[in-house]
Amino acid sequence: MDNAGSYSLASLQISAAKSLSLLTPIQNLDGMSSVSIEASFSYGSAGSTCSAIVATSYDEGTTWRHVARFDFTTSTSVKIANVQAIAAKAVGAYTDLGSEGVNDGALGSWLAVYVVSTGTYANTVLSVRAAVR
Repeated sequence: MDNAGSYSLASLQISAAKSLSLLTPIQNLDGMSSVSIEASFSYGSAGSTCSAIVATSYDEGTTWRHVARFDFTTSTSVKIANVQAIAAKAVGAYTDLGSEGVNDGALGSWLAVYVVSTGTYANTVLSVRAAVR
């Protein structure tokens, strides 16, 4: 696998409501067989909801497919997911993820995170890290 290691997909202050936006992707992960993802939400005050949706691309960022979704509200928490490329054993239809979902068996060569939030948070930080193998 090219470029195995740990990567920061997101490290940002959450304040005003944020429409769905893609953060800078990690590229050149050809041959990725699995990724362990940790999403840490350090809650300050106010706000309503915040979602971090980890996505992969097979075509250098033209199309993104969701592989793990982490949802947060108004409390500090750390959540973990593991996604493996070899889990799918049959053809399946792709669907976007619902709350706290995982699409196993789907890893391209790029990873990135989408962030969306509602309400106005104060002193709140979202961090998403990935250990790629």
